[in-house]
Amino acid sequence: MDNYVLVEELIFNDIFSIMREEKEKILIEIFKEQLENNRKNINLKTMYEKLNFNTKNFYSLVEIPYIPVNMFKKFDLYSCHKEDIVRVLNSSGTTTGNPSKIYIDKKTSLRQAQALVATLRDFLGEKRRPLLIADCEEENKKSSNLSARGAAIRGISNFSNKIVYAFDKVGEELKLNLERIEKFKEDYCNEDILIYGFTYIIWSKLIKELQSRGKVVNLPKAKILHSGGWKKLTSQRITKEEFSKVVSEIFNTKNSNVIDFYGMVEQLGVIFIDCEYGYKHVPSFAEVIIRDFLTLEEVKFGEIGLIEVMSSLSSSYPAQAILTEDIGEFIGVDCCKCGRKGKYFKFKSRVEKSETRGCGDTFAEREKVHD
Repeated sequence: MDNYVLVEELIFNDIFSIMREEKEKILIEIFKEQLENNRKNINLKTMYEKLNFNTKNFYSLVEIPYIPVNMFKKFDLYSCHKEDIVRVLNSSGTTTGNPSKIYIDKKTSLRQAQALVATLRDFLGEKRRPLLIADCEEENKKSSNLSARGAAIRGISNFSNKIVYAFDKVGEELKLNLERIEKFKEDYCNEDILIYGFTYIIWSKLIKELQSRGKVVNLPKAKILHSGGWKKLTSQRITKEEFSKVVSEIFNTKNSNVIDFYGMVEQLGVIFIDCEYGYKHVPSFAEVIIRDFLTLEEVKFGEIGLIEVMSSLSSSYPAQAILTEDIGEFIGVDCCKCGRKGKYFKFKSRVEKSETRGCGDTFAEREKVHD
């Protein structure tokens, strides 16, 4: 079967219905073609050759050479023809000031959008709802270059029938538009609604401002989705539990309606949302490997390590195995009480001032040869 069709089947069927072993066999077949395609990029070709990795002949996902996520800040890692690139995604670059650059062609863009919608639909249902964005409209402007925030806003917008932005952009700052929020509350206080924003922006710009004004926004049917920005909150000793408690109180909704999801601009389309038991589940078109800090071998249940995210969605850059600078705990496989199959885990924290070494060194050596 054509690999493009295989990926589509994973996206459009129940994305949490496949047992891990069966999914691994399918992903291996998809990745063999995609990894061979990656060899068009001289850096990737060099990496596979130096590691003696055969892109057409491997038997488990853990064998695939991972790419440290910081390599996307240092190299142009696209595996399609340059003229086929329709968009460049940029990470925030908050740690180093140097953003990742992710090159997207039309096929990848479509798959990522379809996969994101499929995952959100599993948790939110089909219904479109009024959406309050804890950001400014400029962040979602049409452009060939898109930020991580803009990409996330665009994805969540698929579930809206009305979009309202909580902030205006004044210079380089976000200014809360309280009048607009009050109008949103009056119009939709009795309806199911969505609120979305980056975790740090919701906490520091929205919640703190509303608290300082003594405001409670009565939206009892709101579901508040948030992602990204945990590093800044962790440095302030704000826990996930405290965040959910305070946010739910400000919006007068249930604590369980504050929903965290984990994703990254380098793996757009792949997100991991908390189920009702507090675990993040891996959809059928992706995989997660938690690797030991020292050995980089896969950890056992209950152990923590670096999160590696694998995606079958890309035909334009090496999304198949990316080692993040995030720490996760491997919880289990195929047996969560929520009924979703596959691996599930917990996000713990970012690695402090990490600089992951390994496969990326082969890129640097190649660059030195050609300096």
